[in-house]
Amino acid sequence: MLVSAGQAKAVIVLPSKASRAAGEGAKILREHLSQISGTELKVLKESELGQVKVVDGRIEPASGKAIADTFILVGESELAKKLGAKSKALGPGGILIRTFGNALVLLGADDKTPSDKFGSRYAVTTFLEDVLGCRYLWPGESGKVVPKRATITVKPLNVRFTPLFEQRNIRPSGYSSRVQEGLDRLGFSKSDFLQVRETASSVRSRSGDWMGWHRMGGTLGLKTGDGTILPAKTWEKFLKEHSEWFAMQSDGSRYFDPSWERPRLCKSNTALIEAIAQEKIKELDRNPGQKSVSLMTNDGGGKAGFCMCPACKALDPQEGRPTRIWTYDHKSGRTERFDYVSMTDRMLYFYNAIAEKVAKVHPDVVFTGQAYSIYASPPVRYKLHPKIVIRFVHSTGHYNSDETRRLGMADWDAWAEAAGMIFWRPNLLLWGRHEAVPGNYVHKLAEDFSHIAHNKCVGTDFDSCMHHWATQGLNYYVLAKLHWKDDLNVDEVIDDYCRSGFGDASDQIKRYLARVEQLTNATAAVKREGDTRSVDVTEPYTPEVIAELRALLKSADKVADGDNEVSRRIEFLRVGLDFTELQAKIYRWLRQDSRKRLSDAERDEVGKLLDEKWLLMRRIFEQEHYAVNVAALCWGEWGRFRRLGWSGPSQEAKGKVGVD
Repeated sequence: MLVSAGQAKAVIVLPSKASRAAGEGAKILREHLSQISGTELKVLKESELGQVKVVDGRIEPASGKAIADTFILVGESELAKKLGAKSKALGPGGILIRTFGNALVLLGADDKTPSDKFGSRYAVTTFLEDVLGCRYLWPGESGKVVPKRATITVKPLNVRFTPLFEQRNIRPSGYSSRVQEGLDRLGFSKSDFLQVRETASSVRSRSGDWMGWHRMGGTLGLKTGDGTILPAKTWEKFLKEHSEWFAMQSDGSRYFDPSWERPRLCKSNTALIEAIAQEKIKELDRNPGQKSVSLMTNDGGGKAGFCMCPACKALDPQEGRPTRIWTYDHKSGRTERFDYVSMTDRMLYFYNAIAEKVAKVHPDVVFTGQAYSIYASPPVRYKLHPKIVIRFVHSTGHYNSDETRRLGMADWDAWAEAAGMIFWRPNLLLWGRHEAVPGNYVHKLAEDFSHIAHNKCVGTDFDSCMHHWATQGLNYYVLAKLHWKDDLNVDEVIDDYCRSGFGDASDQIKRYLARVEQLTNATAAVKREGDTRSVDVTEPYTPEVIAELRALLKSADKVADGDNEVSRRIEFLRVGLDFTELQAKIYRWLRQDSRKRLSDAERDEVGKLLDEKWLLMRRIFEQEHYAVNVAALCWGEWGRFRRLGWSGPSQEAKGKVGVD
């Protein structure tokens, strides 16, 4: 018994020297128990309990009256050990939730597993979810589900669990130069963004952030990142002394401007390979505790193209997958694209050659390479050096096209044959990031996740949670759950999501989400030529479909009558649908213009729609910040409307909100 009829019956106990995870967990637990029952439990250090002893699985006072009927031990305390609750055999991020006679133990290995120190906190949020029914559907108070009850009892529990992945990461989209570009277009500042986001993220009970609540965390300690093979100052030195180490362009030059920031290399050059290997050896000598080094060059973009010297071209098997690459013509000053083959084997040759040299001096180090851009497809000739971890980047268009998805999963399997370890860094959450319309691919995501999780995958780094929560939030939610339990039943998660968040209206919301998934799947089923990242995901949202979805939300409202929390969540989804309706109208005009140039009158009409959308985006930013990430949208899609003669809101639209 933790609380009885609003009266505290338990005390929360921390180790005398509590880990950070235990301290945070105790605060999270105390505040949620208070919100559930209206009662605040005391939090004490173990040393503040006085003389107590463990007798037959119970904590008893050595003399006098017991402090509480029940003891909630958060973190690995001496009392927990005496009860028989220890972190031994728990891996990074692992948890133990166990009841004894008059005690509940919530602990993790914490600082004993430095790659993921937050097991005790994970144990608390797992307990709050699995036992007490709390949920965190999306960031902010409207996304928190905290059941109310005056009495809290706990049945016998014995849970010992360590997550499959030591590193579980979904990147949350935050402030950046791109977001600032979008803010400028909306008429907001960085301080506006930070203040609004802080306000939107606030919740009544301390939760950590949304990612922390869902037990995202841990690190493999791998050095990764595009272009991190060497620091910029080293490239500047190399460029001055060895221009022959840089990529030969199709005009025969090896021209590279340092301001381009993305050096292209002659990867067959043995002197360059030796120089990089020596730099890596020096790096490891300076940092004796460092476990990995990056071999990652730049993935794409930039003016300079990839090396076209005979020796590099000889590393590219002609039977490799067709692709398009680019080259820089020094005389014309233009970057030109042309058909070629995958450069994966060239990259593996380069990675292996460096790794072999460095491993002779530092045999325990791990190297990181990348499968991305024009070297994403599997190798034809080479297998990887056994100490190389490949960071595999799934395509943004993976769920736009069933064919692209099939190819992407086949590529993973082929890479699993070539590499001993793969680090999963997909772009899968970037589906529809520049349009922000509803999308639901959770069943496909779960199927892919389960397959990959048990096929050479060592950790994850998903790019990125775009914070389109009112239109794509179920994808983020299910993905976070999959990271903790990769074999979960998706239908059960959806049922729980709808039931816990929408109560009596759960059936209507489930039908709403299922309809969105049907539309998403229908889009993916269409066979297309070319880059599937450019699929127009707004097209399914016809006036008829919008009306159908509105009817489901209206029906949900009717059923939820009187439940303010549920009505608030339905309204959150409606904000996303309002945005989608306007977005779909605008993109219909874009498609029409691509077939036949719009008349001046039609351009005026779409200009008014774009002004209306700009005003709506400002309202969403200020009032329903997490519904749609409008600042990111204004960076990503703004240029699409210039061809319609719209480069920004009219003075009339600006005047409505007092923006110059």
